[in-house]
Amino acid sequence: MKYAIASLRIAIEEQGGPYYQQLMDQIQQGIASGELTVGDKLPSSRLLATSLGVSRSTTSRAYDQLIAEGILVSEIKRGVFVAPQMAYRAERKAALNTDSSSPSGSKVSESSPQSQYMGFDAGVDVEVFPSKEWAASMRRSWLKPDYQVMQGGYLTGYPALKAALVDYLYRVRGLECQAEQILITAGNRDALQLLQHALSSKDDKAINWWLEEPTYPPIRQAVGQTSNMRSIAIDHEGPCLPEPSQGENIAILTPNRQYPLGTSISSQRRQKWLQVLQDESSPWWVIEDDYDNEFVYQGRMEVPFMQSAQAHEASKNKVFFVGSFSKVLFRGLRLGFIVTPMAHVTLLEHAQTKIGMSASLPMQPVVADFLIQGNFNRHLNRMRRHYRLKRDMLLAYLSEYLPAWFEWKKPTGGMHVMIEFKAELSRSHDSRQALDCVVAERLKQQAISLSPLSLHYQQANKAKVGFVLGFSGVDESTMKHLLLTMRSELIAMFEKTNEC
Repeated sequence: MKYAIASLRIAIEEQGGPYYQQLMDQIQQGIASGELTVGDKLPSSRLLATSLGVSRSTTSRAYDQLIAEGILVSEIKRGVFVAPQMAYRAERKAALNTDSSSPSGSKVSESSPQSQYMGFDAGVDVEVFPSKEWAASMRRSWLKPDYQVMQGGYLTGYPALKAALVDYLYRVRGLECQAEQILITAGNRDALQLLQHALSSKDDKAINWWLEEPTYPPIRQAVGQTSNMRSIAIDHEGPCLPEPSQGENIAILTPNRQYPLGTSISSQRRQKWLQVLQDESSPWWVIEDDYDNEFVYQGRMEVPFMQSAQAHEASKNKVFFVGSFSKVLFRGLRLGFIVTPMAHVTLLEHAQTKIGMSASLPMQPVVADFLIQGNFNRHLNRMRRHYRLKRDMLLAYLSEYLPAWFEWKKPTGGMHVMIEFKAELSRSHDSRQALDCVVAERLKQQAISLSPLSLHYQQANKAKVGFVLGFSGVDESTMKHLLLTMRSELIAMFEKTNEC
């Protein structure tokens, strides 16, 4: 019998890491590339072990892990198959084959955030959203609507949602908190506005805002271009601890997965921050952004690096933990939350009273029911597997089309891949404008929008040059078209300068 896996070029290398992991990676790559499709049967663990010259325990372990993650499915007396929910849609694959011969003829995706452009999107893939489960939560939560919800009450958030979040944060993040510490917001920007208002009105001291370098550009815009904005350097251990300025110092950090670099804080660096924060006289406050921490593809999900450690230090805790539902459910939901240190709950409640509540109250009972029914966790697990395959597909295409110009690392989590121009190309570029911005401007003329890495930096002389490529919200046909168009443009650019 001929098995689907026979078409793959599987090779186990002695120096390539654990054998079972090599096998898992190559099977997943086969699914991402389309060489393995829905329903394809794989050989038995014994037969595969014999053909590869490895032990049966190696192939069994790889299969068991992939089955546990929902990538493969085992059917009694039939064998092991590629799981239906993990394969990409057939119609998309047909579109991919159509577009591959003529990348310049592809149409702009109607789902693109900017209607006249297409680009890499790090948003939610709404095509796999569990609409039936969500509709059921909407029905249940609105059969007998809460009077206070209809009257616009619950200034700090719907009580059942806050209670469900307490349970979720403890189980998934290891964060112990109480419902009264949680304020529901309209997302991260709303949370930042609320915290700005609360902390700025706390006393008469000067406020210094410290942002990571690089950082997400809208955060810099939200804080505002003031003389009191400072930069926190990021190295291989995460956010460095700078010398504080005169007055209060508020740091906005993404410690578990820094955007856009993807760096995680080391235990040593984490301890340095904690030691400073545990000092009652410390001028430091921290807004800890739980960015992309739901999507971890290798290893364990890290716990919040400061809020959890200070959970029992009620009087000393100066860490505000910020999270969002929009990255997991859908952009239009616009719901998030702040976990506030107990000692500062009143401070934020007063600020909320002054500026009003922006979060959608009618949607909060729906999210609460979605959490309580267990649908949120099930959806999150499905999306981890789904996005991991999308990541692997983007990496495969990058290796095929753009290795001559860029370098990158395989991210262990998140919804984007960061690629950097090779050093020799960046050095040879003599324009006043960064090379990634030049390429982005040229591709904009072809209705393609890219996110230059250099624009994430405040200090241009320290900027890395490349692109941030979101993969979660873009289909594979569009992904391939974008990379092929980038390659064509780069060939045209560097042929003129004899650089490539």
